Amino acid sequence: MLYTSGCVLLGALLLAGVSVNAVAQNKATEMVNQADNVYLASQVKKPTDYLRDKQQAVQFAQQAQWPQAKPLLEKLTKQYKNDGATWYLLGLAYFNHKQWLDAVSAFEQALSLGYRLTGIPDGASTANDLMVKLAQAYGFAGEQSKAIEWLNKALAARWDDKPKLAGRSLFSRDTMAAFKSMENSEAFKRAAGVIDTQNISRDAGWRSDLAYLYAEIQRLHVNPFHSISQADFKAQVDALDKRIPQLSDQQIVFGFMQLIGLLNNGHNILIPAWGAQGNFTQLPVQFYLFNDGLYIVAASDDYQHLIGSKVERIGELAVDKAIELVGSINARDNQMQQSWLAPYYLSLVPVLHGLDIVPAEQAVTLTLRKQDEQFTVTPSTRAMRFGGFPKLPKLPKLRASELPTYLKHNDRPYWHEHFAEQSLLYVQVNDVRNRKDVSLAEFSTQLRDIIISNDINSLVLDLRHNSGGNGSITPPLIALTAFFELYKPQGKLFVMVGRNTFSAGHDILVKVQAITNPIIVGEPSATRPNTIGESGWFNLPYSRQHGLLSSQFHQTSAPEDHRIWVAPDLPIELSAGDYFAGKDPALAAIFSLSH
Repeated sequence: MLYTSGCVLLGALLLAGVSVNAVAQNKATEMVNQADNVYLASQVKKPTDYLRDKQQAVQFAQQAQWPQAKPLLEKLTKQYKNDGATWYLLGLAYFNHKQWLDAVSAFEQALSLGYRLTGIPDGASTANDLMVKLAQAYGFAGEQSKAIEWLNKALAARWDDKPKLAGRSLFSRDTMAAFKSMENSEAFKRAAGVIDTQNISRDAGWRSDLAYLYAEIQRLHVNPFHSISQADFKAQVDALDKRIPQLSDQQIVFGFMQLIGLLNNGHNILIPAWGAQGNFTQLPVQFYLFNDGLYIVAASDDYQHLIGSKVERIGELAVDKAIELVGSINARDNQMQQSWLAPYYLSLVPVLHGLDIVPAEQAVTLTLRKQDEQFTVTPSTRAMRFGGFPKLPKLPKLRASELPTYLKHNDRPYWHEHFAEQSLLYVQVNDVRNRKDVSLAEFSTQLRDIIISNDINSLVLDLRHNSGGNGSITPPLIALTAFFELYKPQGKLFVMVGRNTFSAGHDILVKVQAITNPIIVGEPSATRPNTIGESGWFNLPYSRQHGLLSSQFHQTSAPEDHRIWVAPDLPIELSAGDYFAGKDPALAAIFSLSH
């Protein structure tokens, strides 16, 4: 569900300082350069030598060879002072040489000019990341007040990894090294969102979490009140605050989920699996909504016999009504996201209780149908687990050789298969992240070579399992599709999409569609071409519950593109019968068109 993409950079406005409390409702256009830097005349005598040195410096930086990079970057910035990228790299070189205040000066130049450069180890691809680097440099230099000042500027600019500051992140359990010396100061605690929970009551602790969540929604979300007024949202916050003494821990967390649902766009989620209080329980089954109903597609060992069962009722409520109710907590971009995520929420027991699908404190009974026989089961529950939203699993009754192509390796970031008889290259990209053995760029080069050497006439890009990742690494794959159209003007390019095609995975779809003429196959996608996206982490200080909020607006398509999804040219839905039989009607249709 998480991806990195560039944003336009802050200039003099941010250098002058922004109040953390000055929060606009729509912040999509806040991060703009003021463009008031004076152009300084070039001192470059030999432009080709300058270019060579810059390319060499970038290569050194990408390889973290800072001793070699530093003198080149000092030379480059003396010759030409108008490029934010060289100032940024010089700042990183000074930072890695522990020349803290020199790093500060270079970073400030980079911020005022702006830059766009990714792929640098321990770098800062966005403006607010660079502000944190500035805070770190000041922290290491022992200038605590300046460090706090820059932290607050970064947070006001929607820096999206606030839990990392004090070691409250899922990925980091210790205070960032630059701020160790100030971790007990009140100014740092305020910036990092740390409160003393040892000497407060249970109700006060939950109320502090509610206040913190509301504050983070206002700080971090790019446009939190686009579908509800701030006054109405605050009324819901106040109502929950009053009810806290009467609610259980899980009911309070469910109330937080309802608030997040009101944000009404994707990339907003609370994950009650890792907290200190209020964690959810879960049914031991995975549901999936096919075009002919909700089915169990996976289960724990004790409930394997339920796989293949159609779910007709949850408690006393018909499944269609239960799915409709889940929409109130499923912050989403469109209804395909409801088809994707509602089955997941139906597996969370406190959600079923909170929506009164099943009465509070009552065990969950499922009414199922399998092979024309209706029966009920009341499964035991387990602690909630979360490793990302589930994808369609492999079919346990089929051997590996019998699995349909789209399920063979849907646990890999990307892979390919050549179908020689159809002169077709099938490429499945499931996660936008680099594999350890071959990067996405290297993989794309391999695909190009296969296209040339095997005279490929049909290229299939399957994004049906792809719900996102690191968007900055996708250009080589997108360029591959353009290469294929130029190399094979009579060839056919297919892109397979569906309800899981989301975030950075969806960006691939939109960008490929912008530069080529693909045939889109499958279901509508799970988000808009232009949408509120990205994901910033929050960690509630009392309960330690984790979640994500949308922090950026992504204009991936034309400004006037108001599509709610990318619709298929070849609409093909998946039925339960086809899935359990190991069939893929969408790929079968592509094969029929490729002859």
